[in-house]
Amino acid sequence: MTVMFPGLRDSHEAQHTFRALLNALANPGRPQTLPIPERMPDGYPPSMIGLLSLLDATVTVGFPEALSDLDRWLVFHTGTSVVPMERADFIYVPQGQARPALSSLRPGALDAPETSATLLLEIPSFSGGRALELSGPGIQSSEIITPVLDPGLVSEWQRQSGLFPRGVDIFLLCSTDVIGLPRSTAIREV
Repeated sequence: MTVMFPGLRDSHEAQHTFRALLNALANPGRPQTLPIPERMPDGYPPSMIGLLSLLDATVTVGFPEALSDLDRWLVFHTGTSVVPMERADFIYVPQGQARPALSSLRPGALDAPETSATLLLEIPSFSGGRALELSGPGIQSSEIITPVLDPGLVSEWQRQSGLFPRGVDIFLLCSTDVIGLPRSTAIREV
């Protein structure tokens, strides 16, 4: 018998989580705190609560094949469909798993940029990495962050900036905190 652990506790927890994600995109580089979930499946971090609040029967999700046990839990709680990462609306990559190239994910269309993918990327820390200066909408002048990122992410991000208004949005996740990087954000190493 398979035990399905709880998803979101109630509509208030779902709203609080969704609001934190919206605030993260509206204020790039400023960490937002997600609610602490009651219980997640063994081996999955508390930040999975963010993914639960974004999924429903109208969107798709993709993740590395190593997480194939996750699909039943997500489908049960959200009604979402699981598809390959390159076709997904939302892509979840936990820490330690290979991140797909941004160019392999859906960038949206010029007349429908909202059809692009959103990457939820677990990272080990929001500090201790290379200093990055963020600028763009939602940032007064600039914001400096130092997340621990894989070496190719910043250069891939800079290449995708030429696609605007198309492009992939990213949520950086660390424990119960999230930083939003909407496609409109410029990133440079300092």
